[in-house]
Amino acid sequence: MTENQEKEVFLLLNTIVTRVQGVQSDVKEIKQTVNQHSQILNKHSQILNRLDAKTDSIAETVMTNDKRLTAVEKDVSNLRSGIH
Repeated sequence: MTENQEKEVFLLLNTIVTRVQGVQSDVKEIKQTVNQHSQILNKHSQILNRLDAKTDSIAETVMTNDKRLTAVEKDVSNLRSGIH
């Protein structure tokens, strides 16, 4: 191998090493971003679960109150019938 060929090979190896280091750095950043997104998704999932539970509780309260209102309306109607 000539000296020029050795220099070319060395320069190519240097370029490859530099690019591999750049890729490794990019991969590290991507992993950090993925971890951050995973944490955000977990938080959002927890919030959605709490909202779902609160919505169920509100719906249950509304149904209970609706049943009570219906019973009161029926009692009032019966009272009116008894008065007339």
